[in-house]
Amino acid sequence: MKSKFLTGLIGAMVLCLMVSCSVRRDRERIDTAEELLYSSRDTAELLIRQVERLERLDDEHLAKYWFVICDLHANSMQSLSEDSMICWASEYYRTQWEEEHGDARHMILSGLDEAMYFWWNGDKARTQEVLQRQKKYADEVAEESGEHLWQVIVLRVSAEIAMRDYDYEHVREYTETLIGLDNGKAIHLDEVERVYNALAIVYFSLGEYDKMEKCFEKAIAQAADSAFIVNVVRRNYADLLGEIGQTDRAIRMQEVLTKQYRAAGNWLQVESLYSLSHLWLNKGNKQRAERYMREAEELFAKYKESSEFDPATEAAFLAHRQVLEYAQKGAYHFFPLVQYHNHWSEKDYIRYRVAEAKERSMSDLRERNLYLTISRQRQMIVIIMLFFVTLGGILLFVYLYRRRKRLLLEKEEEIETLRNMLASADKPDDKESVRKLMLQQLGVIKTIAGTPTEANQQLLARLMALNEETANALIDWPSIYKTIDLVYDGFYTRLRDKYKDGLNEKELQLCCLLKADFSTKEINMLTRQSLQTIYQRKTQVRQKLNLPEAEDITASIL
Repeated sequence: MKSKFLTGLIGAMVLCLMVSCSVRRDRERIDTAEELLYSSRDTAELLIRQVERLERLDDEHLAKYWFVICDLHANSMQSLSEDSMICWASEYYRTQWEEEHGDARHMILSGLDEAMYFWWNGDKARTQEVLQRQKKYADEVAEESGEHLWQVIVLRVSAEIAMRDYDYEHVREYTETLIGLDNGKAIHLDEVERVYNALAIVYFSLGEYDKMEKCFEKAIAQAADSAFIVNVVRRNYADLLGEIGQTDRAIRMQEVLTKQYRAAGNWLQVESLYSLSHLWLNKGNKQRAERYMREAEELFAKYKESSEFDPATEAAFLAHRQVLEYAQKGAYHFFPLVQYHNHWSEKDYIRYRVAEAKERSMSDLRERNLYLTISRQRQMIVIIMLFFVTLGGILLFVYLYRRRKRLLLEKEEEIETLRNMLASADKPDDKESVRKLMLQQLGVIKTIAGTPTEANQQLLARLMALNEETANALIDWPSIYKTIDLVYDGFYTRLRDKYKDGLNEKELQLCCLLKADFSTKEINMLTRQSLQTIYQRKTQVRQKLNLPEAEDITASIL
């Protein structure tokens, strides 16, 4: 019995340990995935998808799980339209911040992801509401810590979302606020030129050309020889100068850039040559425009198969070629553009079908994983049910075992009582004749037969030797009363006559057995009355006869 109970206990402990280990592994995966979120995105995604038991995670790790998932989508340029749980995660981190001033990082970043979720779902009002809320929190953090990092991040994301909506007024507002933070010192050094470059393009879009030039000059002043300045800022500057009519300045800048790109073997010389062709055409010099365009097309053919190839550049080349030929020959050919369009439409169709097949494969994989998860859950339910059934069986076994042990002890006590009574009955004393008669009339054979040990068999043989004919009979109280009268000078008759209206039959029987020196335990065994019942009857007799509680009943009644 103990071994079975121990086995069940060990099984329960192993089950609990397995569940605990599974939850701990999930927490470790989530923590590690977050650490690798910006350094090894593929590993982070692999780890986060290995999380199995979301329902057993605490709120902290559940919020972190949804934050990592959403951030992976955002930084992979995927749609966040289905990442609705980021709203719950953002609310969790916001509550932690307001109640305990917890982790500002999670609170700010999850809120920005929440804003992106609403933007992807077309809810611009909620997007702006969340962005303004995050700006307020970022200002609070800056006021407490003196650190502007979160203000910079919130403003950059706000400007990015506004730019996607072509909301140049808000882009200007956010970017100017960003530049004004701590007199521009809040922006990281390698980001300053990028901010000024973006703001210059915004000023151009708003028609504020003087501010555009100032921003470009400020960007160049930050790091005139950096790759970003050479490859992006100066080229944008030259292109936009050409757009606002400052063609000569634009040509000079593009010629300088073209020499730099050629010296470095940079493929951007293709775009610089294209820009020069465009600028010379605007000045009316068709020959120089044609020369630069042919040179650009020759170089473009070499770069077309490289990883740096941009289809938008090819489209611009085709369009400019048509304009240039029209300017030279007065003829416009539509077929090259149609052919180009068909070519990319076919590629788009193929990409669409490939993406569709990939999505179908991923959907099948998700369904299979879901089936496996359900299967594991069913197995776990079966294991738990078996555990509780086993535990119930063990508890039932323990209960029955203890009950049987208790009954055996009671039987042994009864047998010991009978043995004592039998020893007394064997004495040559007339007063013990009552005990003999009780033993004869009592169905004690059944009691002893219920536990047929060797000692009980010997006791049974002695009882049957008293009177074989009456050994299995019930108590014959009339005979007992006659014996009591004979041995104790008419005790029963005198008791009955004196208290015929006071004592009932059961109480008369109790008085007779007490007169015959039967103990309470012996009366319990002989009459099959509980000890509590016997004690209650003794009390009732004393009350009816007005006897003190501690006084001997048989010595006082007659």
